[in-house]
Amino acid sequence: MITSQVLPAEVLQVISDLVVQEALNVRVGRQLVTIEKVSPGTQVYKYRKFTGFSEVAEIPEGAEFPLEGIKFEEATIEIKKIGKAFKVTREENLANKIMSIANLAKDAARVVALEEDKRILDTLTNGAGDSVPASASWSSDTADPYEDVNSAVAKLEENYLYRPDVIVLHPSKIAELRKLAVANAKVTYTELIESLGLKIVGTPQIDSTKALVLDTKNAGLLVLAEDISVEGPTYEQKSQSYLINVFERFGVGVVRPSAICVITGI
Repeated sequence: MITSQVLPAEVLQVISDLVVQEALNVRVGRQLVTIEKVSPGTQVYKYRKFTGFSEVAEIPEGAEFPLEGIKFEEATIEIKKIGKAFKVTREENLANKIMSIANLAKDAARVVALEEDKRILDTLTNGAGDSVPASASWSSDTADPYEDVNSAVAKLEENYLYRPDVIVLHPSKIAELRKLAVANAKVTYTELIESLGLKIVGTPQIDSTKALVLDTKNAGLLVLAEDISVEGPTYEQKSQSYLINVFERFGVGVVRPSAICVITGI
């Protein structure tokens, strides 16, 4: 006979700790944006998207400063909830199979974290202010990944002196960068690209034909209403299982499009 519909406190703590740790291990998107924490009840976040500077005028003595120095447009970010649920059976609870429950929690946290990454990367890619075509596919013998990345870096530096600090790539493209840059040389494309001041970040959540070069201090914004959390358990008598939800609520926006450049056709 079941006398309690609550999982043991130590099991709940294991679930919560593993969810948070697995999310930290998996996600990379938060390295690419500024994070703004808001109250849990926030539904919409309003902000100003930078679009440029107007001409700087000479100001006569005693005259008022012009108010139109910065160009921007009003923008909004909708806060969305994403999540994944898993069940712990009555028998698992009675046996206190913490490892089994832990694996379920890690799986749930992993898919939620990867979905967060995908939404961040999609937003940054779609909102990029510039793009440059690769000279050739990076798997080709005629490719020059260093020159392609250098062109993207130059684009950002031309735009209000942004300082690109990260390049985001699919793992298959990072593998291409491990090749020697020149025959019989001992320098790889990875080393050359890092010499530009870029950190190479890999994730399967980016299109394998594109690279994202950005100034992470200026490019985008992650508005976080509720960080990854565990809700439950709720006991289901019919299935004799405990239902546990792993979820978070956030939104993503581009703040300065010209701080992002996409390299296409890699």
